[in-house]
Amino acid sequence: MALIYDESVRGNFSGISISRMDGTKAYLRHFENKLYLTFIAANGTRDEKWQAEKELKICERSLTFWEKHPNYIGEEARKGMEKLNKDWKSGGAR
Repeated sequence: MALIYDESVRGNFSGISISRMDGTKAYLRHFENKLYLTFIAANGTRDEKWQAEKELKICERSLTFWEKHPNYIGEEARKGMEKLNKDWKSGGAR
């Protein structure tokens, strides 16, 4: 069972230039995944909690990768994270 990050499935990235991707947008996508996984880790069943904790490690690696990306803009990411946090606290996400 995978919640978000299924390690048994590998994406085909041939023909896609990672260097041209929007690092900020990718970072925020993984940050939202982190919020969801953190919620499941705190509120899920025993098996869901275990799976969420496992996937949070993958998520953290992804966040670190995108934070170092040349097209990552820290100020935009910070604003996006604030909005996502606010949405999650108000119950407006997922």
